[in-house]
Amino acid sequence: MKKFMLGLLVAANLISLNASADKQFVGADKFYDLIADYKSACVQSECAKPYREIPIYFDGARTVLISDYEVRKLQQISQKQSFIWMDTVLQGDFHSDGKTVLEEVVAIFKSSTLVAYKIDYSEKAWYIGTCKWDGVNASTLAGCPEGKIHESSFVSPDFKTFVRNTDDIAKFYN
Repeated sequence: MKKFMLGLLVAANLISLNASADKQFVGADKFYDLIADYKSACVQSECAKPYREIPIYFDGARTVLISDYEVRKLQQISQKQSFIWMDTVLQGDFHSDGKTVLEEVVAIFKSSTLVAYKIDYSEKAWYIGTCKWDGVNASTLAGCPEGKIHESSFVSPDFKTFVRNTDDIAKFYN
């Protein structure tokens, strides 16, 4: 009985670790405070000083302000962030192709210092609540409304802390 309870406890801990995709590192509290300050200063794509936003990556095209390495790191983070969808939006009437796409990266500056990246990412998806998808065969998705699941997150410049944007939680768009 002890072994069973211990195994159950370990399994529960593993599940709870996988259910939260956000990652915190030393200084995470300061990063959260910085993002809250940024959000209050930047409303509807207009930022008040000292903040400013610069789009540096969009739909596969990058500017000179972001390297291939940084794009790869942000793509990896977007995949980690979308992993939680299995326990959230994909538990409902949606199915995705599981291929996370980094759509856009915006560099967030405070004065002249890069303080965060805002990443937008998505996966091709289908609303399966009104069609006859068999749960296995991709061809049965043909009659399902197609769209995408989209979300955004904030990432620290060192890539060690990232947090879901609470104003843009995963949602299906068709």
